[in-house]
Amino acid sequence: MMSKSHFQVLSHLIDGGDPELSVSTLADQLGWSTSHTSRIITELEAYGCVKTNQSGREKLVSLTDIEPIEQLEGLLTEHRHMDLPALIAGSGLEILYYLDRGRTATELAERSGVSRATVYRRLDDLQLVGVIGKSRSRYRLNEPFTVLVSIARGLFHQKHRREAGEHAAGLNFLWETHNEYLFACDSDISAEEFYQTGPALFGEFGVPLLTRDRRHYFQTDRVTDIDPVELVCHTLLIDDDSRYRTYCLLLIQKQDLDRTALRERAQHYQPEAAIDLSGIVDDLIEYLETNGETTSEPLPKWEEFKQTAQEYEVTL
Repeated sequence: MMSKSHFQVLSHLIDGGDPELSVSTLADQLGWSTSHTSRIITELEAYGCVKTNQSGREKLVSLTDIEPIEQLEGLLTEHRHMDLPALIAGSGLEILYYLDRGRTATELAERSGVSRATVYRRLDDLQLVGVIGKSRSRYRLNEPFTVLVSIARGLFHQKHRREAGEHAAGLNFLWETHNEYLFACDSDISAEEFYQTGPALFGEFGVPLLTRDRRHYFQTDRVTDIDPVELVCHTLLIDDDSRYRTYCLLLIQKQDLDRTALRERAQHYQPEAAIDLSGIVDDLIEYLETNGETTSEPLPKWEEFKQTAQEYEVTL
């Protein structure tokens, strides 16, 4: 989580007029200890917001040119009279992540995981200075502050990319929120809170697949393993073509997955999904429950699926 201290450093680098400062100079100007300043700089590097290089005994710090930093620079420069670092730091950034449209405080609390009391407090602060407006219980960012959504999402994405990049190469993000993400990569990962998922995991649930697809991982602290319900959702987010839908049909049938649990899990992923995941899951369930009588275009004919199921020893 990016704290007020993180944003204070960014704001100081933006307003200072000097494109590069030593850690000791930055500490002096901010009135901080060198150790505290060094820690904040290290954390900002993890977010991809600053870069450092050694010059003799001094470590020099400068801003990176990633899009959210450029957007933040424009906003901070235009609104120097506002204490934006305090407004958007910490839980503020998590709330802003989901203000891409008008939302109620309850919706924002559910999406961000921030307590409703804190959400209301942060929304009141943002509304007081005109960053957001409220209409019919829904909060929405006012112009020119709509860019804060892009800044929030960009900063979290950079954090995720740096985080995953420490363990894998060839990253391709497929789905993400502020605190979870699904991605493809070229490497095996054994780090905590990175869970293998996708077609390569089907064999553990009785549907061994011969696939040369890239490795897929899900980073989260919400679960301690990937169960078949999660796996179906992840697989469809990876690819929702006919082949992957057939994989999911086999897994649903093999594991006799609870249909309500599957629909609820799809709804968890739906808001940030690039596909109609909930609709696809409904189609798969209806297909199995009607023996293929209700068939959407990417699904196989029932007789074809029966043959595939027999090959995988899946009873229909």
